[in-house]
Amino acid sequence: MDAQLLVRAGGAAERLVKRVMPDPFSLVLLLTVVALGLALATMAPVPGAAGATLPGKASALVKEWVEGFGNPEILKFGLQIILIVVTGEAIAASRPARRLLARLTSLPRTAPQAVVMVTAFAIGSGWVHWGFGLVSSALLAREVGRSLKARGVKVHYALLGTGAYTSMLLWHAGITASAPLLMNTEKNFVSDVLGLKGPQAKVPLSETIFAPYNLIVCAVLLVLVPPVVAMMHPRPEDTVEPEDLPEIGHDAPSEPPTTAVERLDRTRLLTFVVGAIGLSFLWRYVRDNGFDLNHNVVNATFLMLGMVLHDSPVAYARAIGQSVKGTAGIVLQFPFYGGILRVMSFSGLSEHISHVFVAASTARTLPFFTFLASIVTKSFVPSGAGEWAVEGPPMLKAAKELGVPFGKITMAVAYGNMLGNMYQPFWSLPLLGLMGLRARDIMGFCLILFVICLPILGLALYFG
Repeated sequence: MDAQLLVRAGGAAERLVKRVMPDPFSLVLLLTVVALGLALATMAPVPGAAGATLPGKASALVKEWVEGFGNPEILKFGLQIILIVVTGEAIAASRPARRLLARLTSLPRTAPQAVVMVTAFAIGSGWVHWGFGLVSSALLAREVGRSLKARGVKVHYALLGTGAYTSMLLWHAGITASAPLLMNTEKNFVSDVLGLKGPQAKVPLSETIFAPYNLIVCAVLLVLVPPVVAMMHPRPEDTVEPEDLPEIGHDAPSEPPTTAVERLDRTRLLTFVVGAIGLSFLWRYVRDNGFDLNHNVVNATFLMLGMVLHDSPVAYARAIGQSVKGTAGIVLQFPFYGGILRVMSFSGLSEHISHVFVAASTARTLPFFTFLASIVTKSFVPSGAGEWAVEGPPMLKAAKELGVPFGKITMAVAYGNMLGNMYQPFWSLPLLGLMGLRARDIMGFCLILFVICLPILGLALYFG
C-alpha cells in the first residue's frame, strides 16, 4: 500500500470533512427532519378518519417522535453509556492508573509507533467490550498525545483520536455484539416475528461471532488497520499537536482535615471497603458466568474499581464531577435518536429501506445487500441494538424465504452497523469529550477507513 497516497488521501479527506461536516447536534437535527419527511412520504394511513389525510398522518408521526424521547430503554441505555464514560475517566484519574498510563505512554518513540499502539489497543479492546474499549482507548490516546508533546515528538493528535475510535470498528463482530447476543437467547422478539420455536428460534454464537469467516475478517482488520492509520500521518509541517490539556487527577485537597467529618470524607478506608465488597461479587460473577459482560457488569466494575483506587470519597467524587463534562453531547443527542428510532419503527421506513435492497437480492447476494442496507440505516439509528430492532425482522423474513442462514444475516446487519461508525459520528461523542476534539477533526480519516474496510467486510459476507 502506497504510504504517500494514504497521506494525501487522509489529508484531503480531513480538509473536506472540516469544510462540509456540521456539528453532531446539527447533524442529528438534520437527520430528524429527513427521517420525518421520508416517513411521512412512505407511511400508510393511520387508522381513523383523520389519519387518512396528510395533516392527520403528520400529527400521528410527530406524536410518535415526541414519545420516542421518553423511551425508557433509550434513557436507560443513555445513562449506562454516561456511567461507562465518567467512571472510566475517574479510574484514569487515580494515582495507580496515572502511573500505569505513564509507563504505557513512554513506550512509543515516534508518532507512527504511537498511532499503531493506540489503534491496535482500540480494536482489540473494542472487540472484547465496546464500552470499555471506547473509553480506555480515548484515555490512552489522550495521555499518549500529552506524553509525546512533553518529549518534543510531533504527532497529529486528531489521528490518535481516529486510532482510538477504531474501537467501534469491530465491536459488532466481537463478544459484546448486540444482535448476535440477542439471537443467541432462547426467546427474542425476532423469534416471535418469524414464528419460530424451540432450537430453531436460537442462533448459536458459532454461527455469528465465532463463525470462521468472522474470526478471519476480524484478524485481517486487526493486522491491517493500525498500519493504515499510521500511514495517514501528515507531514511534520501539517501536524496539529494537542492543546494544553488539564492534568487528570486531583487526589488530595490542599488543606488538612480538622474535624471528624472531614477526616471521614478524606479517608481511604470507606471507599476501599465498599469497593472491595463490590469487586468480590464481580469476581464471583466472572467465575460463575465467564466473560459474559453486559453494561451493568462493566459499570459496576468501573464504579467499584474507581473507589478502590482513589484516596478518599472526596477525591473520587471530584474525579467523577470533572469527567461528567465530557458527556454533554450524549445527554443532548440521545433523546433525538430515540425519536428517530420511534419514527422509523412506527412508519415502516426501516422496512422500506430494507425492501429496496431485498428486491435486488438472491440467496447468494442477500447478505451483501443486507450489509449495504444496514450502512444506510445506520445514519438514522446509530445504536446497534436499536438498528437490529428496526432492520432485523424484515431482513430475517427475506432470509427465511430465500433459505439464507439467519446467522449470516445477523452478521450482515452487524457489519453495516459497525462500519457505519466510520461516517456516523454519534459514538465518537464520549471520545471527543475525553480528548478535547471535534467530530470533524477525526471523521475525514475515518472515511478513508470506511472505503478500505467496506470491500473487505463485503467479501467476507459473500464468500464466508
